[in-house]
Amino acid sequence: MYFDGRTDMGEIKGHEMDAMPPVISLVGVFGSEGIRAQWSLWACQRMRRWTAFHGLSVQLVVVLDRPDCDTRRIVNEHPALQPTDRLLEVEHGDLSLARNAGIGLAEGECLGIFDGDSYCSANWLVEAQRVVRRCGGRVVVHPEYLLHHDQAFSYARCIDQLVDAYSSASCFKSYPWGAMVFARREVFEAVPYQPVFTEQTGFAFPDWHWGLEVIASGRAHTLASGTAAFCRGAPEGLPVQRKGTAGVPRPGVFFSRHLSEVG
Repeated sequence: MYFDGRTDMGEIKGHEMDAMPPVISLVGVFGSEGIRAQWSLWACQRMRRWTAFHGLSVQLVVVLDRPDCDTRRIVNEHPALQPTDRLLEVEHGDLSLARNAGIGLAEGECLGIFDGDSYCSANWLVEAQRVVRRCGGRVVVHPEYLLHHDQAFSYARCIDQLVDAYSSASCFKSYPWGAMVFARREVFEAVPYQPVFTEQTGFAFPDWHWGLEVIASGRAHTLASGTAAFCRGAPEGLPVQRKGTAGVPRPGVFFSRHLSEVG
């Protein structure tokens, strides 16, 4: 999908809403994505325009965590960024800490989390917002369909804990949702992302750990109907190497409560 920067109806409506406090903040972390960062930001612009058509304002919060030169240049010069957006550069070297920094800058009532090399269908924010309006802070919302490519190819409909029969014990083996998630601000404040520092600790998969802690907090993972996410890499739970180190999810409240269910 290509946008050449020319003014259109979506762009006009988006600028008219600039003065309004954002209803949604879209938070993403970039590091060494290079040219892939450009397409991820185009996808964000596409979501923002679609959301503006539905009367909702979106703030983009971009965190550069130890970026390489190409990624820094592409992000800083990208036309998808607007004056109301926030751009922060940090030296955490950890996805979770970088996300938390972005969440701290976000001004929206609801937050969407995305990765710097992933894409989501234009309707995700609108459909996820509808779910949150109905269910409030007791849910986190994911795209309905998840497609992985590059390291491994997979395509699946995600699990909806509100309607699907799914044992929480299955989460010990794999994580059925992915990184892209949408929820009210207070959910991310109550369940912050935890750092992993894989090479030092052996822990990995921050999204997997976070998703388990969401369940342990009494909340449910649900889906935004008719939406899809496109992610580079392998699903969390497949045997992968993180910078030469095989990682496992860090322990948390979920493990202590549900370990007895694993047979």
